[in-house]
Amino acid sequence: MVCQVCHRISSRMLCPTCAQGLRPAPDRVLPGGLRLVSAFEHAGSARVLVHHLKYRGVVSFAEVAAVALAARLPPLPLVPVPRSLSRRWRYGIDPSRLLARRLSRHLGVPVWDLLVPPLHGPRRAGGDHDRPAPGFRLRSPPRGPVIVVDDVVTTGATLMSAVAALGSRKVALVASVTAVAQVSSLPSRYGIP
Repeated sequence: MVCQVCHRISSRMLCPTCAQGLRPAPDRVLPGGLRLVSAFEHAGSARVLVHHLKYRGVVSFAEVAAVALAARLPPLPLVPVPRSLSRRWRYGIDPSRLLARRLSRHLGVPVWDLLVPPLHGPRRAGGDHDRPAPGFRLRSPPRGPVIVVDDVVTTGATLMSAVAALGSRKVALVASVTAVAQVSSLPSRYGIP
């Protein structure tokens, strides 16, 4: 087996050195008092692995993140923040949906696909955060509190757009694979108090 970060021979998905590079992320509070629970900080090994997940379809990191998150989440239905359809077609994967499915097995809860993504959204990853966040349509309203699942939270704009579509009072908390050290959002733009 080969380490998925440094590509050295390893008996596991990550060699010991790269495994030490996974730094657990502390919980954060987003605008409106929404709690963000992330498996790892968006740095080092986690940054490489989430990139492999998003753009190369290397799905094993989703299980590592789900294990790291499961003990920190209540048993509530999971709502993934869907990737735009054009990006899903291009890369063949929807990382948030994959993470939600893995989390659902650990938590014993359903995954509700309540958000309809845009056909195409401008690229926001990689520091191109001046572009507007995608708008989501609601397929059906949540029947109770939910956990919103996203793959990476950097500025929080995409996440807050999804929360606004669901109705902020229905969102109990947010879970992600990785998050930057300081998440900054523009809450007034998305109607979040």
